[in-house]
Formats: sequence, C-alpha cells, structure tokens
Amino acid sequence: MFKDMFKRKELKCSACQRKIQYEEELVAFIKLPKERNLLVGPFDVCLAKSAQEVYCKACYKK
Repeated sequence: MFKDMFKRKELKCSACQRKIQYEEELVAFIKLPKERNLLVGPFDVCLAKSAQEVYCKACYKK
C-alpha cells in the first residue's frame, strides 16, 4: 500500500502517451477531492496522480 504512495508518476498525455514538459499547455479533467484527500506537493505530480485524463494541446485540438 505505502510503496505506491511515494512512487513518482509522470504526467503523460492520455491520447499519445507523450510526457508533458514544463511550461507546456495542457488540458486536464479532474474531480475535486474531499478536503482530507487533497494531495500536497509539486503540481505536476499531484495532477498525474489525481487527474482522470490529461491531454497535450495538440491532442486536445483534434
């Protein structure tokens, strides 16, 4: 249970599986978690762990 909790997950596009780079525009679909389940840390890591879908700008425009 705890070993997956600290594993760093990369932020990848749901369509093309390409890694999202820093300062790149993206679109993410995420449910707002309950207050006690909020993730704290770098934005890209929290987004990768909690978003249902993440798209790079090119894939979202298709």
